[in-house]
Amino acid sequence: LPFLLSPPAANALYCYTCEWEQSNWSCLKAKKCSDKDEYCVTNVASVGIGFLSLWKRITKKCSETCPRHNFSLGLATYTSYCCQSFLCNLSACPG
Repeated sequence: LPFLLSPPAANALYCYTCEWEQSNWSCLKAKKCSDKDEYCVTNVASVGIGFLSLWKRITKKCSETCPRHNFSLGLATYTSYCCQSFLCNLSACPG
């Protein structure tokens, strides 16, 4: 009967999480999201020229919404990526 009252854990969303890290290697902590969260979000702030990154910060989290951030101002960019499957936000810069 308890199984019928609560959804199985397999339906829960899990995302990688980190806060303002320099490297994606520091963003490999998995977290079970709340029942309200529907997205795994990766935010990448960077400064660079072409493929040469002079400065980068990565934030990953669970989120109820999918932010649509994609700003570019000169050499600086701030981009958000969203996905909705188990640990789908592994990459720092999804293609």
